[in-house]
Amino acid sequence: MQRKFQPYLLNLILFTGIFIFICFMFDFVPFGSETMLTVDLGQQYIDFFSQFKDTVLNHPTKFFYSFEKGFGGEMVGLWAYYLMSPFNLILLFFNEGNFDIAVTLLTYLKLLAASLGFMFFSRRIYKLNTPMSLSFSLTYSLMSYVIVYLLNIMWLDGLVFLPLIAVGLHSIVERRHYALYVASLAVMLIANYYIGFMICIFLALYALVVVVERQEAHARFDLKQAAFDYGAFIRYSIYAVLIAGVMLIPTVDSLSIGKGTHQSLGLTLDATHNLADMMSKSFIGSFNFDEMSSGSPNIYAGMLVMLLGFSYFFQKKIHWREKLVALFVLAVFFVSFRYDLVNKLWHGGQFPIWYHFRFSFTTSFFLVVLAMRAYTKRAEGKSIWLPLALLAGMGGMAFYYFNHLADYEFLSDMNIFISLIFFIGFLLLLQYQSLKPDIFQWFILAFVVAEMTSNAGLILSEMSYVDQSKFRDYTVTLDEAVGPVRHGDDTFYRSNKTFMRTKNEAMYAHYHGLDHFGSTIEAHVPELFGYLGMPDGNGFIAYTNGTIMTDDFFNVRYHLDITEDTASHTADDEYVLYREGTDLDNDKYTLVSESDRYLLRENEERLGFGIEMKPELAESEELLVSNDPVGNQEKILDLLDFSGDTANYFTRHSFDDVTYHNVRVTDEGDGDYYTYENDGTEDVPGYVELTFSTESENPYYFTLPSQLDKDAVSLQLNNVRYRWYTPYRRRQLTNASYGQIADGQTFRFYMEEEDMTANLIYLYEFDEARYDDLIASKQDHLFEVEYFNHNEIIGSIETELPESQVLFTVPYDDNWSVTVDGERVEPVSVLNDTLLSVPVSAGAHEIRLVYFPRGLYVGMGTLVLGLGLSVGEWLWRRRRVKVETSA
Repeated sequence: MQRKFQPYLLNLILFTGIFIFICFMFDFVPFGSETMLTVDLGQQYIDFFSQFKDTVLNHPTKFFYSFEKGFGGEMVGLWAYYLMSPFNLILLFFNEGNFDIAVTLLTYLKLLAASLGFMFFSRRIYKLNTPMSLSFSLTYSLMSYVIVYLLNIMWLDGLVFLPLIAVGLHSIVERRHYALYVASLAVMLIANYYIGFMICIFLALYALVVVVERQEAHARFDLKQAAFDYGAFIRYSIYAVLIAGVMLIPTVDSLSIGKGTHQSLGLTLDATHNLADMMSKSFIGSFNFDEMSSGSPNIYAGMLVMLLGFSYFFQKKIHWREKLVALFVLAVFFVSFRYDLVNKLWHGGQFPIWYHFRFSFTTSFFLVVLAMRAYTKRAEGKSIWLPLALLAGMGGMAFYYFNHLADYEFLSDMNIFISLIFFIGFLLLLQYQSLKPDIFQWFILAFVVAEMTSNAGLILSEMSYVDQSKFRDYTVTLDEAVGPVRHGDDTFYRSNKTFMRTKNEAMYAHYHGLDHFGSTIEAHVPELFGYLGMPDGNGFIAYTNGTIMTDDFFNVRYHLDITEDTASHTADDEYVLYREGTDLDNDKYTLVSESDRYLLRENEERLGFGIEMKPELAESEELLVSNDPVGNQEKILDLLDFSGDTANYFTRHSFDDVTYHNVRVTDEGDGDYYTYENDGTEDVPGYVELTFSTESENPYYFTLPSQLDKDAVSLQLNNVRYRWYTPYRRRQLTNASYGQIADGQTFRFYMEEEDMTANLIYLYEFDEARYDDLIASKQDHLFEVEYFNHNEIIGSIETELPESQVLFTVPYDDNWSVTVDGERVEPVSVLNDTLLSVPVSAGAHEIRLVYFPRGLYVGMGTLVLGLGLSVGEWLWRRRRVKVETSA
């Protein structure tokens, strides 16, 4: 028994040594001062991990819904995509302040599990000995896909479970044992449906290989038996999907209002990467950071795999039918990398934003499988022709890329040269290993360790990481800052910050915020932000420039802001707080407290969680209009104002003057769409200056067109840097002035590029006194929250109008159930299907809102069905065996 586990113990020791060496190399915690937080791991997932822990230990209803996600959102979809990995349970043993170390441990455990799982696969299916099974398992767990996408830590579960699923698939075909296959595939689909979906597509191809391989092992090909074997694969896959349905069904509902709304296969065969592009990633360290956003697939799995993979098709002991099927699978991968349409199919109908070809780990897995198959079937003779042919092929490929380095910025002559050295080394070791197999196989393992560790180092060196001291300083500061504004009772309000490190900090620090960044955001949530003039995108919302009106509309009670001298109170190893947007009208609110680095203001009169509105709210399906944030806010104010006064709250003003400095207008388009040519230089920049006057202390706002992003322009207000959030899709409503009567104020945009085409900037004044009167008149008719849980809110309101709508600043979702005075009421989707509203009559009402994803009921049914079918077949088999035995 001990000898059986010795190879796995050696794997554990060797992989752990490699991982620690890499951590020392890059100064990763706990061995150094750098965290592994980079890109989305530092901008999204670290916050979700805090949400995971708080939900499991303190607030389980946040599994269904959370007001820490934007201004409210369903959570099953987020959990299904980001948080259902069983490895995440390790987070429960860390406090949030040590999550940087937890991420290192989580990464280590997943990669170690992938290595051990692949070793189990290689020994169970291909009967490899210790050094060779170690070689292939380390290759698999350290291949380029793993290192490049290390930051997408939730995808690594696919690397862990795929070898186990593959063992289960072989078991189905060879011995009809299905428990491992059904269990591992079901767990994979629950842990991450997205990567699980890609694995399912791959399994449909890989099952063909396994079926044919089994047929050849019996020295015959029986088409009927092959069809029967493939049918068994389909049947047990269905069992696994049914069991996983407990998460898949509600996730489908989530996708229907989120990512699914962006699906568009588009029946075109637009080509992207050719074969040369794909093979350029066959060299060690073939990566740079630009490849994250747009690059060819990361298929590198080492020179040993490349050598044996090529030789697979020349091994005489492998039947031509098996080679033909393998060639077919590779052809499918080629077409998937070549054509956008097929690529989208792997990604569920969407072209990925960043991190292209997320399914390419299945390609690398398959290449390693071919390499193992070639190794086990290699000829023992001393034929020199195949090695020479392989060397010539590798030499030709190296020569080609040496002469095309300009086309591949991530490649260098050193990458190619080192790869060639490893290729020759493996070629010699394989050619002569029969002389001393025990010794030569350990040399192969040593080469694999050196190569894959070098590959990891080259790739990781292209990344930048969050410094531990700055990360911990920020999280401690954030916790201290939001501590006073966290909910301690059944009241409800939101809080906002002018500074941020990530958009998901409400999930990390557990307060009700308004920002969010994630792939599972409901599509209509960014739409509402865009309509109201705030930054939005397909996957994010950022409340960086709310107006006085939107602050009250979203029930923002507390505003955290930086102090003017915050930088002078920040040490070099601390995180410098800075405003994401120039938010001047925050000065309206009462100062509650102040520290050296931040201050807290309170908005004492707001509109509450539910707002009585005119009945016309529900009568227009398309009330809001794109790129008209002022007009949209006016419409909402009109629905809120029962006084009969139809005057606008916003008044547009013309700029006093517009002057061009080293900038020419070459085309005025339709009068609101100018083309600018930049004649400036680095010493004498080109800019456009808008001069305006403020004749009152009212808030003034700009509407900035979406073309003014930070790559195109930099902005100044009265010669001071002007901050605004980019990117954004529609006109953004930003602060111009507050509490200041002054002539000759200036707003400049400096051109950063040679030319630019953009809509014009406009200036508006907001009638603060009239608006304050409106808000004051609403204070006796607010929705008073009497009980609050993330998926259940109970409160009361006394309405004025004979018939009205109570608008809740909650994203509309069919899974909300509403009762008014104990009677079930159908909620209404309003403001262009973005928010939820409830019809009421005049008088006092108690309203109860409850959220539960109805798809869970169906999912529980499929779970029971899947388990029933699995157990039922096991009982049937057991009974049949007894009958056959007794006979």
